[in-house]
Amino acid sequence: MDNVIYQTKLLYPNLLWKRPVHFYKAEAGKVLVLAGSKGMTGAAILTCEAVFRSGTGILLLGFPESLKSIYKDILPEAMTLPLPDTLSISLSKKGEQAIIDQAQSCDVVVMGPGLSQNPETIQLIWQLLFLIKKPIVLDADGLSAIAKGIEVLRSKESLEFLINYFKKQPGSLILTPHPGEAYKIIQAIKPDSLKATKITTSYIENNKNQIAQILSEYLNCLVVLKGHNTVIYQDGLMVIDKVGGPELSTAGSGDVLSDIIGSFIGQHPKKIFEATCTAVFLHGLAGKIGKSKVGERSLIASDIIRYLPEAIIEAENNL
Repeated sequence: MDNVIYQTKLLYPNLLWKRPVHFYKAEAGKVLVLAGSKGMTGAAILTCEAVFRSGTGILLLGFPESLKSIYKDILPEAMTLPLPDTLSISLSKKGEQAIIDQAQSCDVVVMGPGLSQNPETIQLIWQLLFLIKKPIVLDADGLSAIAKGIEVLRSKESLEFLINYFKKQPGSLILTPHPGEAYKIIQAIKPDSLKATKITTSYIENNKNQIAQILSEYLNCLVVLKGHNTVIYQDGLMVIDKVGGPELSTAGSGDVLSDIIGSFIGQHPKKIFEATCTAVFLHGLAGKIGKSKVGERSLIASDIIRYLPEAIIEAENNL
């Protein structure tokens, strides 16, 4: 395609504007995070730290209320939103209205890390996609939920029905899959253009441009297809990131990227594509800095968060 940009430097430097002396926290964005379940409490903590390190002013964490004793010792009470939970201690559908009400006062919703595969939680995530009017960054278990929802829909309805259904979303949707997650979604969609193709995760890895475009056009969303040469696509414009390297191939690294994306969209809700590209760039730069400090093999997800402030400073100094 013609509109391909290779990201080797900060493409949208105006997003890293210098904050004025009189600056209120709400001006730096308010992010609602839905994360965590029994056995996956750490995912929410990692998410919150990444969002704050990216410059967010206000963060609210929605989690199953049975986990309150864990989070109250880590996060200030003003940042927590205990929600009704299932018997397996994951988010329950009973919390739907509370989530919608809270989302109204936020700039963006980050949904997915550690939410579990509980069927009721999956149904809640699916319903929220079409009820929340703010941008939604969907990652991890959120992507599994959307794949399951599409699978159920496609078992009864046509591809045209699916496309029109996703056009009904009241807010912007940002999908952040790695090739394995993209595989599940593609298998659920069953796009006509891939009927004669044997789809594997390797195929998706080697054809990110094509897969990102299909996901975006069928699901009416911005797609960040993570991995080597991360691809960002929406409305005919594609950015291929050349900053991130193999040092980012570690568990949790992709989740951190989604959190940084959520933070930058919260800070720039009217520039979603530009904010996403900026987040991808800074994530890759933080990985490179971390690699120089601890080595390529030893870099872990929390290191990316640790060196993110240094990456932001370096980017700001090069403006």
